[in-house]
Amino acid sequence: MIKLKKNKKKPPFFSLDTIKNFLNTNFLSSTARKNLILALMTIFFILIMLKLINLQIFQHSKKELFLQNTVYKESEEQQQRGFIFDRNKNELAMSIKIYTIYIDAKIMPDLKAIENLLSKYDITLSSANYKAIEAKKRYIPIKHNISEQTILQIKKDIKEERSRIKQLKNKLEKDIKTYKKDHEKKEQCLLELEKIKDDKFKCIDWKSKYKRVYPEKTLAAHVIGKVNSENIGTHGIECTCNKQLNGENIKRHKMVINKYKNILLGSPFEKDINRSNDVVLTIDRQLQFIAEEELEKGLKRTKSKRGVAIIQNPHNGEILAMASLPTYNPEDKVTNEDVLKNRAICFFAEPGSTFKIVILSTVLNENVCKLTDKIYCENGNFKIYGATIHDHDKQKTITVQQILEQSSNVGTSKLALKIDNQTFYKYIINFGFYSKTGIELTGEVRGTLYPTRIWSKISPCSLSFGQELYVTPIQTIGAYSAIANGGTLLKPKIIKSIGDKEFTETNIIRRNVVSEDTAYKVRQALRGVIVNGTGKSAKVPGYSVGGKTGTAQKFDQDLKKYSKKNYMASFCGMLPAMNPEIVILVIYDEPYGDEYYASTVAAPVFSKIAQRAAEYLNIQPDKPEELVEKKTQKGKKK
Repeated sequence: MIKLKKNKKKPPFFSLDTIKNFLNTNFLSSTARKNLILALMTIFFILIMLKLINLQIFQHSKKELFLQNTVYKESEEQQQRGFIFDRNKNELAMSIKIYTIYIDAKIMPDLKAIENLLSKYDITLSSANYKAIEAKKRYIPIKHNISEQTILQIKKDIKEERSRIKQLKNKLEKDIKTYKKDHEKKEQCLLELEKIKDDKFKCIDWKSKYKRVYPEKTLAAHVIGKVNSENIGTHGIECTCNKQLNGENIKRHKMVINKYKNILLGSPFEKDINRSNDVVLTIDRQLQFIAEEELEKGLKRTKSKRGVAIIQNPHNGEILAMASLPTYNPEDKVTNEDVLKNRAICFFAEPGSTFKIVILSTVLNENVCKLTDKIYCENGNFKIYGATIHDHDKQKTITVQQILEQSSNVGTSKLALKIDNQTFYKYIINFGFYSKTGIELTGEVRGTLYPTRIWSKISPCSLSFGQELYVTPIQTIGAYSAIANGGTLLKPKIIKSIGDKEFTETNIIRRNVVSEDTAYKVRQALRGVIVNGTGKSAKVPGYSVGGKTGTAQKFDQDLKKYSKKNYMASFCGMLPAMNPEIVILVIYDEPYGDEYYASTVAAPVFSKIAQRAAEYLNIQPDKPEELVEKKTQKGKKK
């Protein structure tokens, strides 16, 4: 029998047996050997302790920061900003994702391949890009504002190229095994394999952000507003509802697994954050278009500096259209800050004769006089307290209703003298003047109105025809809406809903500004202005219209007197006259030339807006016989 030798395993260099053998040798004395081992162990232990102290105390903050940056990161991602819609859910403002393409020159394997890929999408490298690539810089921005569709196509091309390279490599590796004995072919395959770049496009990266776009361009620009480069609203609804439109940033956790792969984890608090919300306005896109188009036509015809048009539902305060000219495109960079102002809420001026409904409402509501009472109008020249009040058309004795119809300054002055100052002041305040309306838009002003203690003796007369105070267009239309709905002053509403929350309630600022009976009588007088007075050019075929013209001289601050060449022409009216469904205000600031009267400047534009709006809203004509006559006349002409 053959005995097999067993292989004895060698003991490890450092073990208990090694230490025992060392202690039993004749090297040094036994005590010296023990002390040497103890000293070595002590030194080793001290070194470990020093290293731990250094890591835990001196290097702790640095290591912690390093770990956070390389292993665990927290980033904030902005939500897609909410959309802004008109009342019929037509998009007025929306956010789209755009991209910026970057190149990392440090890991660029093939510049030509990058150029070829990008050129397919009309993306070319600039001279600055080539310089940055030569300098081996990282994150070189190549092009901004690239659409998501383009990026998806680029991603598809990169994926296809990577797939092609992978298939080619697999084929070559297979061929190398096949040509194991054929050295020439094998060498050729190996050379081809070496030439293949694993990933030609690993240096390409992109970063996304949201861009605010406005599909209707300039339409309702002053209502919608705009955002800045940080996607923060600066004007209009974009500013008012910025918090609701943006929501809170989404926090995300990033764990770095290795140099090339990242895992993004959603924040555990993501469900609890405030989501971005859409905003639905009371604005109707079609009515807004009508108001802006007719307002612009009038602006060009009269060569006015500025124009304002507002359409309001008098029964719930909803603003159906709000136009301000000149306008702007919210997507463009605006250098002239003045054009950003929404003059419907921030433009204040003396209203002129449109303000005469206040004095008429006051004397009727206080039972001081009736519409049929007669007033002597001094043949157009009324001298009082050292001043002379003039009328454009000289009137002698006319009724209170005719005072409004003929827009007599003398007549309204005499009405103002029939009541005390405090009463007149109270009604001005009750109609909403000298107070912000509270509309959900930024930049609203309240105008000016002096307290009665500093009124002069002539002040009540001046105020009666719209001088010595400054009002805004939104205040004026609010006062007329109060007459239209029977005497209730409503807060103008421009937001219909935010997210799931709908604002269906009608906000009442003040009830019984005047009684229903007084409001009815004022509407009656306003109808007379259209039938018999200065507002004939505001007629709308098929409908009764009530309204008032206003031609106000602008006060020249430099000369400290009223200008003889600068005027403001306005018309505010309602349709149908006695049961109004809409109220419309049209204002032109400084119309050019001699044709500056509201009857020729503002009233015709009101007529066109009202006619188109009534047809669109399907408001039933209350004077259908006019439409029949109009059709008959057209037929005869043919």
